[in-house]
Amino acid sequence: MVRSTHWLELGADLISFGRAFIANPDLVERLRADLPLAEADEATYYAGGDIGYLTYNAYQY
Repeated sequence: MVRSTHWLELGADLISFGRAFIANPDLVERLRADLPLAEADEATYYAGGDIGYLTYNAYQY
């Protein structure tokens, strides 16, 4: 995984975490604790209903 600091060191002004937030409701905690990120299921994007957006779980220790 490429860390956000990598992009900041290269001069990025803004870093987007949209897809990461969809699949990781606890994204901030995962980044702080260096935990693996879940992959978002793109097949559920804009599909309507709750599948995808509301079915991702927090990291299980």
